[in-house]
Amino acid sequence: MDSSRQPANTTSNTSSSSPWIRSEDSTSLGNTLSSSLDMLKIEDPEIRRKAVELVGNISLATVNAYGKWIASIKAVADSCTVLGHIFSQSEMCDFLTVAAKTMDSKRAGTKAVNDATFHIYMDIMENYSGAGSQLRLHFPRIIVDVISILDKGVDTRGEAVGVYGIERYYQERKATAPLENPLASYVARPISEGRKSSTMSQPIEPISISDELVDNLASITGRSKTELESSLASLPPVDIKKITDLSVNYGRLQKYSRLTKTEELKREVEKDLGRELSDNQLQHAANSIRKAKIYVENVLDGKFVPHGTHGINHIKHNLEYGYQLMGLIEPRRRRSE
Repeated sequence: MDSSRQPANTTSNTSSSSPWIRSEDSTSLGNTLSSSLDMLKIEDPEIRRKAVELVGNISLATVNAYGKWIASIKAVADSCTVLGHIFSQSEMCDFLTVAAKTMDSKRAGTKAVNDATFHIYMDIMENYSGAGSQLRLHFPRIIVDVISILDKGVDTRGEAVGVYGIERYYQERKATAPLENPLASYVARPISEGRKSSTMSQPIEPISISDELVDNLASITGRSKTELESSLASLPPVDIKKITDLSVNYGRLQKYSRLTKTEELKREVEKDLGRELSDNQLQHAANSIRKAKIYVENVLDGKFVPHGTHGINHIKHNLEYGYQLMGLIEPRRRRSE
């Protein structure tokens, strides 16, 4: 991996006349994005356009926390994932090299960081080609998170991870990243920032609150229907959708909650899913089942306060991951273009 690799002579689509550039800082960020696209030899106009769009929706707080390089390379990774671009094995090795290009020299020179980077490189060489298409599609996003940890001590979702916990984190991200919507961490800037809302933001269809949903939530929480209807009315549609999914699968949730032995739970969940779960996935599933009542009540009461630069509550995220593994709530899929 040659970290001194020079940018290719390609024509950038991120000129200073682009409408998303409004200040000296954003121009600098645009130049950084252009440099990363060139170094990766990404010439696809749709990917470049999407990357520019995403960079235009990165907050100043995010850029200050992670720096222009990680913010830009993350936008490239997310753009490729959203548009269905899967890197080849050699391209993925290049992506790792480019992503690590501007890592702090003091951190980059340590044995722990070198070992972690080399381990990922070897994993790409040995296992990437045989991995499933969904994992390969999201692999650049995983790489960006790992590099962010090695450089800043936190991933791009704000989760702090010690350098000696990288291997565990890396394996877990392989399981969780394909379940995520890469666009979830981007929000359109308000008009007060001097630009119109992003065209990426689409109206969210209202979700109806059925009597069945209220009845099931009453069974789960023990709350009155009037109280539940008031709480649901204050929730964003995305959370109502998740609670509705749990309500639809309330029977399965009850069945799983009665299974106290790990072997029994594994057998029932895998029978319903028609596929196997790893030990780590089963642990996530079991934890989510145990905390279903707490999860629902905290969502209803707005107690899952977002934290980190991308506004994610990791307790909520991990519980929802467990429900997704069991098919109790629907993963957030990438939008069709």
